[in-house]
Amino acid sequence: MYRSSRGLLATLAFGALCGGASGSDRPPDETITGTSALSAVDDARDVVPTTPDRIGRILAQVMVNGQGPYRFMVDTGANHTALSASMLSRLGLSPDQGVLITVIGIVGSQTTASVHLDSVDAGLLHMRDVQIPVLAGPVLADIDGILGSDGLTDKTVTADFAHDRLTISRGVGGVPIADVVVPGHLISQRLLRIDCRIGGVSAKAVIDTGSPRSLANFALLNALLRRSGESASSAPTGVVDATEASQAAVIRPVPSLQFGTASVDNLYLTFGNFRIFKDWGLENQPAVLVGMDVLGTFAEITIDYRRQEFGVYPKADMISYR
Repeated sequence: MYRSSRGLLATLAFGALCGGASGSDRPPDETITGTSALSAVDDARDVVPTTPDRIGRILAQVMVNGQGPYRFMVDTGANHTALSASMLSRLGLSPDQGVLITVIGIVGSQTTASVHLDSVDAGLLHMRDVQIPVLAGPVLADIDGILGSDGLTDKTVTADFAHDRLTISRGVGGVPIADVVVPGHLISQRLLRIDCRIGGVSAKAVIDTGSPRSLANFALLNALLRRSGESASSAPTGVVDATEASQAAVIRPVPSLQFGTASVDNLYLTFGNFRIFKDWGLENQPAVLVGMDVLGTFAEITIDYRRQEFGVYPKADMISYR
């Protein structure tokens, strides 16, 4: 948490990069949390699926102050939108050093300036008079900003990987949003958390299109080890977040991750004592931040924020029904 000179109470969490073995005048008070991370893909398409040799991501064409469109990464694990520092000169703006926001990453934190935007528009998403953080570094290396869930309260976001299409629309009541639909619950104001099963263990999952890798806590790892009776056979790795803080972690295969009746099999999770789970109140129960290494293997994913539902259309060659 942080308090600026103008009294803004805010925390904004942005992402993790996983390394290999040895990523009036005052705004209203609010809490800003979430995660986002750098994708390993540089692709002009709006929706990039995950393949065996690369991690996908989701991009939106966004108008800022009536200019653009610009490329923003859609991050369902961040409850606030952010602007790349490189965009300031292009928009003729200066950072507001009087309203500082603390960016909280998976591991560390840093305080950054913010900027006031008159408008942010993407499809049916329209935001007006917003104060958002200005970020630099590898997370924003090849994009113009991050589109968080602050403008999606009553919207439905659909990423169609089979047809390279991103849709932000109004939810249609009573109409199924996908083949497999899982009810969820909003935490940290705007982030969708659902129930899942990982290797037979019940867990809480936060859907995060901004993270390239799926991260899990040690509570899940310990539950998996107790269930399997195996010793902790895992490879060391590291996590570097958007604040450039780093933390040791371990990577370990898990047999499956199941959403409702759809299951992704034979995947790897990165386990660590990540602070974001504590911030979400999930430190002491099995929990996972589901990133694009899992989400990008579906044919299509949908989040209906108004109905608080997560839906998927599985791909036959990578996903099985239970």
